[in-house]
Amino acid sequence: MSGGDTLVSEASRQRLLDAAEVYALHAVSEAEHAEIESDLRSVDDTARVQFNILVSEIQETLALVSVLDAVEPPAELRMRVLEEIPNHVQSAPTPGEGSNVTSMARHRGRRNAKWRTTLMAAAAAVVVAVGGAVVATQVLGNDPSPTQAEQIVAAPDARQAVAEFPGGGTATVSYSRDSDSVVVTLDGVPAPEAGKDYQMWFVDGTPRSVGLVTSDQLANGDETVIDGMGTSTNFAFSLEPAGGSPQPTDVLTMVTLTA
Repeated sequence: MSGGDTLVSEASRQRLLDAAEVYALHAVSEAEHAEIESDLRSVDDTARVQFNILVSEIQETLALVSVLDAVEPPAELRMRVLEEIPNHVQSAPTPGEGSNVTSMARHRGRRNAKWRTTLMAAAAAVVVAVGGAVVATQVLGNDPSPTQAEQIVAAPDARQAVAEFPGGGTATVSYSRDSDSVVVTLDGVPAPEAGKDYQMWFVDGTPRSVGLVTSDQLANGDETVIDGMGTSTNFAFSLEPAGGSPQPTDVLTMVTLTA
């Protein structure tokens, strides 16, 4: 791609991101809709995905606002929300002195700011009754939902144990009996020798294999969720021939899973 093509593509990408809000709200004219579709065809897959994600998030936010059983927020909360909105919305630039011409970009900027204000006010005013208490629910933002691993670690009954490997490094095992799961995170554990694999086990009487340690676990410290904890009292790591064994042959380290 030439330098000129790159600049055109980047300009198209920025126009798309700027137009995502009004597009999601179906607040564009036919001409603007055609321009957006043209930009979508001219940008790369990454830019198209970014645009589609923005549009989806905005539409999901509006859907959430519309279906929640909202009640009138306290006057003090409403006043705080209205006072904060100007601090979070960028004002659109004013036209140049002596000019009555508004560019498409400036027109979009003004309208985006207006819709952004509306969205923020609507989201901040959603108040939901939960168990007799009134809770303000934030529906705008990019915070992702907690992962399964995060939910297990944050469970009320969650506990954690750390085991040291003979060759160096540690295994952190977080677990929740209510969730019936453990989360395994390795730190600094060396790769097994050639022709060998680390294997993981739930132990309650007869050891029960829960799989091999992966290269991603070793290299990146990836959190691994393992379900089916049951009544296990220990979690063990063993060194086995490549591919694993039906039962552990060389247990390297183990943590106790307390009740």
